[in-house]
Amino acid sequence: MLELQMRLAGVVAIVLGLAHLALPRLLGWPADLVAVSPMSRLVVGLHTGFVGLTCVVLGALLWPVDELLAPGALAATVLAAQTVFWGARWLCELVVVGRVVRAAPLPWRAAHVVGLGGWAWLTAVPLTALLTR
Repeated sequence: MLELQMRLAGVVAIVLGLAHLALPRLLGWPADLVAVSPMSRLVVGLHTGFVGLTCVVLGALLWPVDELLAPGALAATVLAAQTVFWGARWLCELVVVGRVVRAAPLPWRAAHVVGLGGWAWLTAVPLTALLTR
C-alpha cells in the first residue's frame, strides 16, 4: 500500500508542478504585474517556473519505490528532503495562506481546506516511508 501511495504522491507532485504553467493566468498575474518593474516580473516568472520544476522533479523522485524503501543514505536523504519540502509547504498553507484566505471568496477558502489536507498527505507519505524502511 505504501508503494502505491508513493507513486500516487509522485503523480500529484508532477501535476502540481505542471499546474504552475497555468498559475499566472489563474491568479491574474499579467494584469497585476503591469505595475511592477520588468525585473520584478522576470523574478516572479522565473521563481514560479522553478517551483513548478522542483515539484515535477520531486514527483519523479518518488517513483523508484523499491530503491527508496531499501537501506541506504541516498534513499533516506531523498525521503527526508521530500518530507521537509512538503512539510514546509503545509506549514505555509496553515500559517501564511490561512491568514490571507479568511477574507477570500468561498471557493478559495474551500481550496485552502483541501490544500491543508493535500500538503499534509504529501508530507506524510515520504515521512512514513522514511520511518518504516
